[in-house]
Amino acid sequence: MSEKNRHSVSEELLFRYFMNEVSPDEQDMVLSWRAESGENLEEFERVRIFFLDAKAINSIEKDTGNYNVPLAWKKFQQVNKVHQRISFTWLKVAASILLILGAGWFVYESNQVETLELVAQEDLQAIKLVDGSKISLNEGSQLIYPDKFKGGNRKVELKGEAYFEVAHNPKQPFLIETDEVKVQVLGTKFNVNNANKDSVVVSVDSGKVRMSVGGKEEILTAGYRGVYYRSTELLIKIETAKTGMHNYWRTKTLAFKGATVSEAIDAIQKVYGVELKLSNPNIANCKINVDFEDEEIEHVLEIIGETLNLVWSNQGDSYLLAGYGCPQ
Repeated sequence: MSEKNRHSVSEELLFRYFMNEVSPDEQDMVLSWRAESGENLEEFERVRIFFLDAKAINSIEKDTGNYNVPLAWKKFQQVNKVHQRISFTWLKVAASILLILGAGWFVYESNQVETLELVAQEDLQAIKLVDGSKISLNEGSQLIYPDKFKGGNRKVELKGEAYFEVAHNPKQPFLIETDEVKVQVLGTKFNVNNANKDSVVVSVDSGKVRMSVGGKEEILTAGYRGVYYRSTELLIKIETAKTGMHNYWRTKTLAFKGATVSEAIDAIQKVYGVELKLSNPNIANCKINVDFEDEEIEHVLEIIGETLNLVWSNQGDSYLLAGYGCPQ
C-alpha cells in the first residue's frame, strides 16, 4: 500500500471494514479508495484474503470443540508466508484476532459445568467437593454432583445413604435431592438415608436443615430427625435416638448417650442381627451411657450387664437380659 493511500485508508480502517464495524461514511471511503486504482484493488483483495485465512484458522479447532491457540498460531505463521506484502501492523491485528477469539473460547470452556458420578460399590467412599464440603457415601450408594457450583445453590443428587459435612456459605445454600425429598442447608453435619424402600430419613448432628417434599416441610436441628414415609406421604419430625445408630455404618460405633435400654436393644439388634429379650419390662426404661466401637456382641452384653446390674444369657436363637429394674 502506498504512503498516500495509507493516509486515506488505514489498515485499522480496513480491519474494521472486514469486521463490519464501520460507519456508512467510512464504508463509502473504503469503497471509493478501492475503486481508485488497480493497485488499491489488489491490495484490498490481498488484505481481505489474509483476513479470511486468519479467521478460518480460528474456526478450525472451535468447530471441533478443541480450540488450540498454539496450533492456530503455527498455522497463522504458515499463512503469513504466503502473504509477504502484509505489513507488520496488520500482522499484529491478525494475531489479535487469534488471541481474542482463542481467549473467548477458553472463557466459554471454563464456564462449562461437568456432571460427575461417584458410586460406592464395595465399601464406603469419601469425597471432598470443590466448595470444601465432605461427603461419606455408604456402600451401594450413588452421588451425582457438578465439578463446580454455579448459580444460586450447590445441588447434588443422592441415591442411597450418605453423611454430609457441608461447608458454610449462606450466599449459596447446599441442596440435596433424593427421589422425592429435598434437603437444604447452609452449613451443618447430618445423615441422609434414602436406601429404605418406604422411607427417607434425615438425622442432624449439628446446624439446621430444611427437609421438604411436595408442599410439606420440617426444620431440623441437632438431635432431631425427619422421616418421610413414601406409602402414606407423611413427613414427621422426631427426636433422634441417643444411640449414634444413624452413623454406625460410617463410624462402626454405638454411642449410647442417655439412651434407654429399649433404644439400645433396638440398635444392637439391627447392628448384630440378633434378637434380645428382657425378663423384666421395667428394664426397658433404664438409661445407659456407654460407647461400643466394633465390639463382639458378648462383650457388649457383658458391659451393659455390669452397668445396670443385669445378667445376660445365650438362649440359642436369642439373648436374654435379666434383672430387677434400674439401679438406684
